[in-house]
Amino acid sequence: MGEFIENNLDIFYWLTIIMLIVATLIILGFALIQIISNSKAAKKTLMTSGGLIAVLLLSYYGLASDEVLTSYQKYNVDSSTSNMVGMGLWSFYLLSATAIVAIVFSEFSKKFLK
Repeated sequence: MGEFIENNLDIFYWLTIIMLIVATLIILGFALIQIISNSKAAKKTLMTSGGLIAVLLLSYYGLASDEVLTSYQKYNVDSSTSNMVGMGLWSFYLLSATAIVAIVFSEFSKKFLK
């Protein structure tokens, strides 16, 4: 069985890619149908997507650094890769902090606004 998989690895790779594309198209299709049928949900979805895009843009252009230390050059890390990793880290930090503040605010507002 292992030899069969090893000999047909290219087929399994492309089958996986095709299934991923089909699943993505189905998800996007259902999301588009939902957005068209419910305008209030569409507005909320667009605002949420816009907020996420704003965080990613702020992380990439404002906070991430393209500095590459000499110790990372042996791993073929260039300035573009460093900038993308920095964007990922900063966006994680910002989204995590926002989630924690939202949870704390939600719990305190339940206690004190009663």
